[in-house]
Amino acid sequence: MLEAPAAEPPSPSPSRPPALRWALAAGLVLLALGVGLRLATRSNKGDLEVFYLLAPRASSGLDLYHYREGPDPSRPTAYIYPPSFALAFAPLTRLPFPWVRALWGALGVLWAARAFWLAWGLAWPAGAAGRPPPWGRTSALAAALGAGVALRFVWSDLSHGQVNLLVAWLTLEGIAAAEARDPAGRPTREGWAGLWMAAAVVLKLTPALVVALYLVRRRWRLVGLSVLWGLVWLWLPALYWGPALHLDYLLRFALEITPWNARFHASVGNNAALSGALLRLLSGAGDAGQETRALLFSAPAEAVRPWLRLMSGALLGGALVAARRRPAPLALGIALAATPLISPLAWKPHLVVLILPALLLGRLLLCEPPGQGGRPARALLWVGALGILLSGRFPLGRSASDAFLTWGGTSLALLSLWLGLALWREDSPPAADPVS
Repeated sequence: MLEAPAAEPPSPSPSRPPALRWALAAGLVLLALGVGLRLATRSNKGDLEVFYLLAPRASSGLDLYHYREGPDPSRPTAYIYPPSFALAFAPLTRLPFPWVRALWGALGVLWAARAFWLAWGLAWPAGAAGRPPPWGRTSALAAALGAGVALRFVWSDLSHGQVNLLVAWLTLEGIAAAEARDPAGRPTREGWAGLWMAAAVVLKLTPALVVALYLVRRRWRLVGLSVLWGLVWLWLPALYWGPALHLDYLLRFALEITPWNARFHASVGNNAALSGALLRLLSGAGDAGQETRALLFSAPAEAVRPWLRLMSGALLGGALVAARRRPAPLALGIALAATPLISPLAWKPHLVVLILPALLLGRLLLCEPPGQGGRPARALLWVGALGILLSGRFPLGRSASDAFLTWGGTSLALLSLWLGLALWREDSPPAADPVS
């Protein structure tokens, strides 16, 4: 690196950028507090009320997944997350629920802001290399387009008090650490990457798709560290309630609760997962536990589900093949955008997984040369972006928006977004990941 001549010492850094950063940080904190206070007064308590009511069971000697102490011991408690989350959330239940609602909402804003910042750096190659991303009118429009696609789902997660923003932040923190390189191109933060990604996977299984992508890209050390950290996070609660009970919790969560949740909610009208939309169209739509009503066909659901699982498996393989040899930002966007196409359940809060794919979409459409990527890929990306943007309740109204989701319009937009990323064509061959 060349040094400046002695006669011309480097000028001191201007005071405006640090002042601007402090102002932005203060504004973000005020926004988080405002959103938290607003959510504390909402009548819609969402899943947070479930966590608040059921997490104390983990520290009270009561069964976490079934009401075994009542007249119906097999009845589920409605807690559908791993046991470790209940133990981590239990201390919050000592506070009044409005305080917990405000705190969780404020934290959600901070998690979302950090997730967007990480995704912005990953979506632009300069940011992925450790330099600040380029900024200008075009990049601002690209960021606005991507944020517009993702923010609808961010607000849905905040208003329902779910954990998906926490999972999105942990996942993107792990991805950013995994993509950190030294000047020679060698990974520098794989230990941290394994820690973050393992925490995300233990909390919710869907980020395992990112670990699978790094596996097929031959990042052996990263995957090994993720597995080791995953075992630590997975078995840490056993120190509290003992290995036997913890093993029982894990087995029931994997073999009973998760399959029950998928079957119970698959045909619900607001399930945006591709398999859920196809199940509704082929077998009928219905609220959880209620009798379904036919949409296009009324085929038996149990006859349709094996074919949908086969389709999800094929899409999983297709996503890994499409992403295996692509540049890291695009490969990760392909993997994350495939999540609602593979998972059996994808409520609107779950779609915060699209933060990175959405910002990547904005860059590809507005910042790349018009001929880059190919016309089919560009057309599919525009269809996906507009389908998501125009399907909200603000443009369509509540009834039309719900009908658009029920009849598979949102799922089709998600499929179009993923296909556009998967078919995007680069002019130059991508550099291979270093084998670590």
